[in-house]
Amino acid sequence: MPQSLVPRGRSLTKAVPRLALGAMSVGYALGAVAVATGPGRLTTYAGQSQVLVALTVLSGLALVAAGLGTAVLRPAAVRLGDLAMLAGFAWFAPVWIGWEGGPALIRSLGMVAGGFVVPLLLHITLAHPGGRPATTSIRAAVGLVYAETLLSAAGRALFYDPFADPACWANCTDNAFLVSSQPVLADVIQQIDLGFLAVACVGLVSGQLWRLVPATRLLRRGLWPTVASGVLVATATVVRSVELVRAPVESPASTPLRTAFSLLCAAALCLAGALGWAVLRAGAQRRAVAQVIADLDRAPRPGTLQSTLARVVGDPHLAITYRLPASGGFADAQGRRRDEPTGTPTRSVTPVLRGGRPVAVITHSVPASELDRGLGPAIRLALENEVLQVQLHAQVIDLRSSRARIVADGDARRRRLERDLHDGAQQHLVALTYGLRIARSSAIDEGGAEVAALLAAATEQAQVALEELRELAGGIFPVLLAEAGLGPAIAVLADQATIPVELGEVSDRRYATSVESAGYLVVAESVEAAVRKGSSYVAVDAAPDGDRLVITVYDDGDGTTDPMPHLLDRVGALGGSVEVSQGLVRAEIPCG
Repeated sequence: MPQSLVPRGRSLTKAVPRLALGAMSVGYALGAVAVATGPGRLTTYAGQSQVLVALTVLSGLALVAAGLGTAVLRPAAVRLGDLAMLAGFAWFAPVWIGWEGGPALIRSLGMVAGGFVVPLLLHITLAHPGGRPATTSIRAAVGLVYAETLLSAAGRALFYDPFADPACWANCTDNAFLVSSQPVLADVIQQIDLGFLAVACVGLVSGQLWRLVPATRLLRRGLWPTVASGVLVATATVVRSVELVRAPVESPASTPLRTAFSLLCAAALCLAGALGWAVLRAGAQRRAVAQVIADLDRAPRPGTLQSTLARVVGDPHLAITYRLPASGGFADAQGRRRDEPTGTPTRSVTPVLRGGRPVAVITHSVPASELDRGLGPAIRLALENEVLQVQLHAQVIDLRSSRARIVADGDARRRRLERDLHDGAQQHLVALTYGLRIARSSAIDEGGAEVAALLAAATEQAQVALEELRELAGGIFPVLLAEAGLGPAIAVLADQATIPVELGEVSDRRYATSVESAGYLVVAESVEAAVRKGSSYVAVDAAPDGDRLVITVYDDGDGTTDPMPHLLDRVGALGGSVEVSQGLVRAEIPCG
């Protein structure tokens, strides 16, 4: 058994009596097998075949084992575990009735206890998984079934005389509790018991089925084993009641009665399986909560708490959205902005409060009671811890978005400045140069050599200014970068460089303006740094790698390349990174 499932201390002390009963149940079941295969071979259902013997023993011990595990390992469902253990002991009672030649008291006790098998199974079906029936009306109905069964068992114990019953089968001699032989009264009590139990089973199971209609798919998936068990119990009870009204002799050789017994075995096994699964799930929940506690002293991966709480409450679609107090908005565990959660017919929304203010909202499919049980102190503490992390992540994302907007705005302003220079000052200089040339030609024609010389000098200065302006505009934002993209712009940059630039893998793919601008700046600045170091050549690669543009610039110069912090800021604003080492600059820019 996993260490986390082993009870300790006082819990182990409380578990000792139940563990002792569990050990006793094995001997109890073996005794029932001896009766069924011996003196009760013809008078008990278990004695009809080896298959039915195995089915009887397996069903009873499964109930005891599941009840023991539930009572010991699920403190919140101790009553449910005790009910299952009690049902497992009562399960073998009808076998002991067939102990011909055995003690009269044991056979009589078996007759009394056997009537409680169906009520106990029905109670477990309705009480799973929380430990008690869901509503007051169902609890009252279960109590009424127990009361009727108790009165019926007491009446038959006091007034049923096996010698006077022409329909007796398993026990025709012994009733240690007989006070007065009243055959008619005992028969009426039995008929009332059969009818009442059949109607009660059908009514309660129908109500349970009706409750599943508005339930979510997740809740229906969790309850189907117990609902199926209830249907099997009700079917078996109705078949047995109808058959005993038709033919009062309860002969195990009767096909309908054997069928009803087989259905009851299936119901017991299904219930035991549901209880066992709940125990395993409770252990997984405890381990998950223990991991949450262990993670409190370190920063767990974002979203860990959501997945842990989903496992604890058994809702794989559970989601936690955190409130951002600064903006009043909402974010997920990674700090990404989300819309305010809203409920749907299949999913509920529950706010988590701290100091009367909502700090998170949980969207879930399980009932609110299940979620409330899952939100223990450890989960709530971890939730408050993650709220702080989410707020920090949201601030980082907001800062990164702000930096990206600043970069985009700077690029837009540079493009406008380049366009204004090209369409304004540059065109004026071109016109001025053209005018100066015309004036110089006129001066030469009129013989004004001195004026012509001055105009020629002015033309040259205007041409120099025009070239410098074009170079300035191109440096602010290369026109080719905007028109053709990063690949062609890098190719022109390589042609204009003062040292050889070898182009390796350079993609012609177009990217966002901010990505192309940052990539071009990386290459241009790296080439300039290589020139300053006295490198003889530069090698450039610029190609996509998944959702990132990877740019590498290598040179053979001596010394380490300048850190270039402006490149780190520019690329970092886009969520990328730059690595600078001796002779190598490597940049990764998100482009998805």
